[in-house]
Amino acid sequence: MALAGLCAALVPLVLALLWEAPRPSRAAVLRWIPLTLVTIGLMVLLGQAG
Repeated sequence: MALAGLCAALVPLVLALLWEAPRPSRAAVLRWIPLTLVTIGLMVLLGQAG
């Protein structure tokens, strides 16, 4: 129950931060996409190896 309350309390803060923050450049997004996909792939493989 406490976790649900904490999540509900932090949602407005997170949304406010997302609206105020500057948008990343296209180059930054294109740089992070492959890294994110590789990281997710490694996490899946490590999770399966368990």
